[in-house]
Amino acid sequence: MSVLIISLPRTGSTSLLYKLASEKGLTPLFEPFDGSNRVKYNGESNVVVKTIISHHSNNLKLSKEFDEVVLLSRRNLLECAESHAYQTYFSKVKNYNSNNPYYYENVIDSVFKVCYDDIIKWNTELNILSEKINVPISYYEDIFDVNSNDRLRKGNKSDYKNKLL
Repeated sequence: MSVLIISLPRTGSTSLLYKLASEKGLTPLFEPFDGSNRVKYNGESNVVVKTIISHHSNNLKLSKEFDEVVLLSRRNLLECAESHAYQTYFSKVKNYNSNNPYYYENVIDSVFKVCYDDIIKWNTELNILSEKINVPISYYEDIFDVNSNDRLRKGNKSDYKNKLL
């Protein structure tokens, strides 16, 4: 049994990776195509592989190597872009780790624009892939409780400061 998760960034795909691997008794492989060579995928079975849609040059071909494919996006692409921009910018500026909770604050406009444009482009690619392989897209908002205290984004930083007063 092998499962492939192809997702946009900041969609809960890492949490889904570990949940599916645990439930199915499979080995999780985190982003083996991201160019870092931290994790390798060599066509083995009994794995759940999670990748971001932009990490592999041929997701159509890749999807045919797996027994199951999960496509994951967000209904709210603006929030997806905000989260992606936050991670992109603050991982460099504040050494932010993408698995840590945070209070949202705006990033510089140029970073947000690039991230927003990427999210829109990648979501279009995910929709095209969905049609080609006849697999529906699953959505973050349908899988995860967006009001949960376990959610990484806790709200806006300014809202948080106001609540402390």
